Amino acid sequence: MGKLYEIAERYKNLEDLLDSDNIGDAETVIKLALDDVQEEFDIKAENIAKLIRAKEADVKGIDEEIKRLQNRKKTDQNKILYLKQYLFEHMKLLKKDKIKGKLFTLSIKKTPPKVAIEEEEIIPKEYWRPQPDILDKKSILDALKNNMEIPGVKLEQGTTLGIR
Repeated sequence: MGKLYEIAERYKNLEDLLDSDNIGDAETVIKLALDDVQEEFDIKAENIAKLIRAKEADVKGIDEEIKRLQNRKKTDQNKILYLKQYLFEHMKLLKKDKIKGKLFTLSIKKTPPKVAIEEEEIIPKEYWRPQPDILDKKSILDALKNNMEIPGVKLEQGTTLGIR
């Protein structure tokens, strides 16, 4: 069995031959050949659909493993935060700013300064950065589906392969 594009090309060539004016008595033979090529194409297409389904199952399994690992990561991150806070609180309680161990040196140190907003409304305009406008494509789509006309946009509908 050939490649899908080769089968499609053979089918197209046979159709072109059938449409030509000088086929004579070969019309029946060409129609039989078309049926054979069509059957070969259908079998090949179904095999490709099987491969697609297998790959979709693989992707689903990978997605589930990603979720499982993300949950595990989140759990470990929370444990890290808890243990750091636990150690920090007890070092402060015992007034220990530094512990020099064999592998690690632990210390309580100041963090870099950060801005704490207290009243956003009274901050001068010079400290504000304008944000660019962003189109709300979902509301545009809803409006177009309800037969509203919006200048500068149109509703497009494509086609895709369905496998059931």
